[in-house]
Amino acid sequence: MKHKNLLNAIVVTGIFTSLIFSKSCANTSTPPEGGPKDTIPPVIVEVLPADMSINHPRDIRHSQVSFEFNEYVALNNPSSYIFLSPPQTKPPTAKIKGKKVVVSFAEPLDSSRTYSLSLGEAVKDNNEGNPFPPYTISFSTGGHIDSLFVSGNIMEASSMLPMPNVTVLFHTDPSDSAIFKVLPKAAAKSDAWGYFTVRNLQADTVYRVFAIEDLNNNNLYDPDQERVAFLDTLVLPSSIMRDSLPELMQISMLDTAACLARPAQLSLSMFKELSQRQILRAKERVSRRQMYLKFAAPYPQIDSLIIDGIPDEKLIKEYNFYRDSIVIWINEQGGVHDTLQMRLSYMKTDDSLNILVPVTDTIKMIRPKGKMVENKRGEMVEEVDTVAAYKVDATPENIDQNGIIITFESPMITTPFDSVTFTVKNTREQVSDAPFTVEQDTADIKKFVIRPQEKLMPGFEYTLRIPDSLFMDIDGIYCDSLRKTFSLPQDEKLSSLTIEASNVHEKYLVELVDEKRTKVYRSYSIDSASVLLFPYLKAGKYSIRITEDKNGNGQVDTGSLLDRKQPEKVMMYRANNSLGSNAYIMDIPERTELIQTIDIGEMFK
Repeated sequence: MKHKNLLNAIVVTGIFTSLIFSKSCANTSTPPEGGPKDTIPPVIVEVLPADMSINHPRDIRHSQVSFEFNEYVALNNPSSYIFLSPPQTKPPTAKIKGKKVVVSFAEPLDSSRTYSLSLGEAVKDNNEGNPFPPYTISFSTGGHIDSLFVSGNIMEASSMLPMPNVTVLFHTDPSDSAIFKVLPKAAAKSDAWGYFTVRNLQADTVYRVFAIEDLNNNNLYDPDQERVAFLDTLVLPSSIMRDSLPELMQISMLDTAACLARPAQLSLSMFKELSQRQILRAKERVSRRQMYLKFAAPYPQIDSLIIDGIPDEKLIKEYNFYRDSIVIWINEQGGVHDTLQMRLSYMKTDDSLNILVPVTDTIKMIRPKGKMVENKRGEMVEEVDTVAAYKVDATPENIDQNGIIITFESPMITTPFDSVTFTVKNTREQVSDAPFTVEQDTADIKKFVIRPQEKLMPGFEYTLRIPDSLFMDIDGIYCDSLRKTFSLPQDEKLSSLTIEASNVHEKYLVELVDEKRTKVYRSYSIDSASVLLFPYLKAGKYSIRITEDKNGNGQVDTGSLLDRKQPEKVMMYRANNSLGSNAYIMDIPERTELIQTIDIGEMFK
């Protein structure tokens, strides 16, 4: 197999790309409080056997590895951090003996095999908890040390943030089932920056590369529970281990500059696969007229869904994008039984045959007890809703793009929006009607969007009025009145960002996000060259996230391991302007109109 696959492999050389993450990718140390503290991490005094030793004993009684420190240390989650490559069926164990950490193996080592043993972030000093930087030694049970290595980084596919403590697997078994059933020939754990180095690889050997979350530490992929990443092509290592290389040096995870300076040969994007095993995962009666079903895999094949005593035309069914989640509403006036019986016929995965077979489940849907309140006679009774709840989102910064969003708690039976008024008061205090349109959300039947037909003007005051008892929900309950007034932001300290997107030949999502990439300020879907405005920005740190959206569904589609399909590609724009460094973070000051020109085709080539 070695020679057969050499021509199809990637030859990993010493020509590297830089690993650059934003400073948000890892936490730096917190300033100490109070008086001065000991901030010096422990120091290794002696390792037995020494690094790069050969002819190491194989039997478990004599194959222990001892790390002696200059002070007393404590262990931090050793079962997760201490890692042997190639891994065994059972992970190594560690104990404290005086100032030593002694690592033992649960089963004999293989003959003529090179191993690497990493302490990861498992050691800290016993007093102040100062972390000992990740440390790895190599040894061989034979007379030769395999000395090649490969470095890389792992990012979460949708956020492009680094994935720490992920297991990287190097397999020589070419079968698709290897990652599920066979232990790898070499492996490593990513550090706090999502960076990894797989050491002691064999020469003239091609590897298939994977990464898994490995929640149960078995070094096998469990698709129902874990995220995964894979490389599209084979890897042929050629870089030789040397202590002077930054990829192999011991570096503190708090040293941002040193961590960012390490070269990376590979880049992996981690994603959660959609389940291929179809079962009814969850079911619940939420209220008197609402219940839901949740399936394990997308697009379930449902033959029939019958609720005894309720005609099908009285059921409102609301599906999510993958149709694996169904919210069911009973649209029938009058009483509804506390216990309903549902008969669901669908195609379910047979555990023994691993194929879809027809089943019919009979499900009892029991109405949950409502909130209990005390009545006038001192009796505890169930509280009855007298007003249909709803909320209005009229965020001034986003109304020009998102409109005014009205979300009801239940589906509405009557929605006479022609009785809703929307007025504008100009700078001369003159009030007039402002025309608007209304549209119901296609994905959420409880959501409506009011869109002003005229451009909103700075300094003008806008008012939305909903009369009392105008809307009625499926319980026959009416909504309260509402008066919502807003104006566009006029803070002179606010800034704006304009993105001039060029070389666009496919669909992309362009988003402005915060430094941690969790909050989206505004997003655009584009399929041609566009000028995108992001107004009303407070001074702060921002990032631009651009996502491939080839099918135009407005979300990041996940990948599939067996289909060898990567998740849709996400890229963070590296800002290069006078206001920030050449990195993924833009530091936007007050009172600034910033323009960024982005060649999207160049980014994604």
